[in-house]
Parts: sequence; C-alpha cells; structure tokens
Amino acid sequence: MTPTPRVSVVLPFRDAAATLDDAIRSIAAQSLVDFECLLIDNGSLDGSAARAGAAAARDARFRLLRADGGLVRALNTGIAAARAPLIARMDADDIAHPLRLESQLRALRADSTLSVMSCLVKCFPAAELRPGMRRYEAWLNTVRTPEAIRAALFVESPIAHPSAVITRPALDAVGGYRDTGGPEDYDLWLRLLLAGHRAAKVSEVLLCWRDSPRRLSRVDPRYDRRRFFATKVEHFGAAVPPGTALQICGAGPTGKRWARALLERDYAIRCFIDVAPQRWQRTLHGAPVHAPDVPPDRGNGFVLIAAGSPGARERIEAWLQHSGLHRWDDYLAVA
Repeated sequence: MTPTPRVSVVLPFRDAAATLDDAIRSIAAQSLVDFECLLIDNGSLDGSAARAGAAAARDARFRLLRADGGLVRALNTGIAAARAPLIARMDADDIAHPLRLESQLRALRADSTLSVMSCLVKCFPAAELRPGMRRYEAWLNTVRTPEAIRAALFVESPIAHPSAVITRPALDAVGGYRDTGGPEDYDLWLRLLLAGHRAAKVSEVLLCWRDSPRRLSRVDPRYDRRRFFATKVEHFGAAVPPGTALQICGAGPTGKRWARALLERDYAIRCFIDVAPQRWQRTLHGAPVHAPDVPPDRGNGFVLIAAGSPGARERIEAWLQHSGLHRWDDYLAVA
C-alpha cells in the first residue's frame, strides 16, 4: 500500500467490456497522479473483470474488487475500501478530462464550506442524443453555484452522478448510498443538501457523459419518471413540514400531480394560481384557481412554483421576489 492518496475514484462496472478501457485510460491520464481507483465488478458476465484486472496489474493505483447485488452495494463496497478523504465518482462508460481531478480538488480546497464538487458535462455521442437529454445537459450546465444547485433540488437531479467528488465526512454523515428502489444518486443529493451540505461545480466541461440505449437510466425501472417523482415527494417534508398550507402556482399537470401527492401527506392546498383564463373560478382538489392579478399572500401558505411551460418558473420566481417573498422561507420550485 502506498501512502494515503488524495482522492479515491469509485468506478463500479457490469458487462462494460466495450467502454471500460477508455474510462480507465482517462483516469490513468489524470494530471493529478496521487489517486487510487477502485474498480468494482458488479457481477459481470463479459470480459470486463479481466480488463479491470489487467489495468490493476499495470498500475498499482488501480484495484479490482467484487460486489454482486446491485449498484448501491457496489458503490458502498468501493467507499468502504477507499483510503482517501475524498470520493470521486466515475462510470464505466464515461471519459474524464485529464484535468478533472486536479481542477475539482483545487476548487474544493478553495472553499471549505463545500462537501460536493461537480463540473460541467458534455453528453455524447452527439448524433444519438435525444431532445430530452439535450435539454437536461443544457439545464444541468447552468446550475453551478451552491444556491442554484440547492434551489433546483425539487426540479430535477442537479448533479451528474459520475461528475461528483464528495468529502468522506459528508458521505458518512448521511449514511452513504441507500437502496430505495429509486435513483440512488438523486436520493443522496437530496439527503446531503437538505442536511445543510453545500455543492458547487467547476465551470469547465471535465466529463464526457455517455448516453446510450443500454444506460441504466434508460433500462432500469429505478430511474423512470415515477421513481424520480416519488423520491422528490419522499424528501419534501425535510424542506416543508407536513401540515403546511400551500399555494400552488400552476394548475396544469405539474401542479395537479404535486397537489395529489401532498394531499396524501397531510398538506393543505389553499389555492392554485394560474395564467390560463379557462381555469379561473374553477376548483381543483377542493381549492379555488385564481388569476395572477395579485401576488400570493405570505400568510395564506407556502408557495410552490409548479409551472411546466418553458420560462414560466423563472418568471414566477421573479414575480414572487419582487413581491418580497424569499426562496426556502416562502416558496420553492418543483417539477
């Protein structure tokens, strides 16, 4: 064993023979040389384990571990074996920029209040990207500061999992990864940030993030939209206590979905606010739908921004802020 490395890269894989060599090469080529990379075989049936073993034989900074039983078990196995105070995530089908680890560790060192340092990502192969993935990539790369990342928590997962470097104390404080039957990375970000940990991003593209038909987020039911929404709702009580009265800006599908879910968790819906005249003077779930002629009254309940049309969320937030309301104290955006 060499002295304690500065960062441990946790790279689980399963049947990744077609891409694993490129991922490993991109880590081996890092400008920051003081790392270890834990290659965790999660039940591969192809030649992946042999490729990982060959990498470990070439370079003592790489170690091959085995952990059958799913991705969460593989991740926690890697973390348990890691020797560094920082854990960097990497997937077996992605490619890290040579400056990735150096840049992210420098940014973490510059701000001791941060527990997570991510980066901008570039999805590939470009010719195969679906419109939804292009929109997500563009949005993800605009959410960079601790404030913006936390504000986006109930909109979408604000950090690309394989782009993250996480401090070991923060991971330990929230109990590592959990197998909830849903997206383990989004569950982790919610637990970390709602517990007061802070995350930011290096404003450079340091990870090429592969999108393919075989990607887990496309083929595993843990990552479908219903599981993502259930994960948001599960954690919502840590931000807004059950029993709180709510005003929902948006009486369309997003607002209705949130109203149904939160009524089941003992929240009270005081009213909806919507720009569509055809919805005014109606009721949804027993609550009236109002026109946006006056700003929400702080005393009438916490405000959810639940409008799904492009740009609507930003316009509503500007309206609320102009009216003296404050994010987290008076309102949150959800999707």
